[in-house]
Amino acid sequence: MNRFYSWLIYKWKYDYDKSLLESYYITFSTEHGQRVLHHLLDSVYCTIYEGLDPIMMATLNGRRSLVHEILENIDQVERPNKHTITMEG
Repeated sequence: MNRFYSWLIYKWKYDYDKSLLESYYITFSTEHGQRVLHHLLDSVYCTIYEGLDPIMMATLNGRRSLVHEILENIDQVERPNKHTITMEG
């Protein structure tokens, strides 16, 4: 089980570029950045595709994935200890 746990930590470990994270944070902390982020949340992240076209559904999910990455990068700066994975005994 310990070997699997070690692999899981390695698999999900992401070495964040701190300067890039700061750039995300600074960009989306401005008034204009907040407006853009709110627009993306309203028009992409919090929408549900109700059609039958699988390509359009995949497109929305791809766009949603990008917004999610922006949110994760901002969260990494605001709460750095939340994303620290430690291995216990």
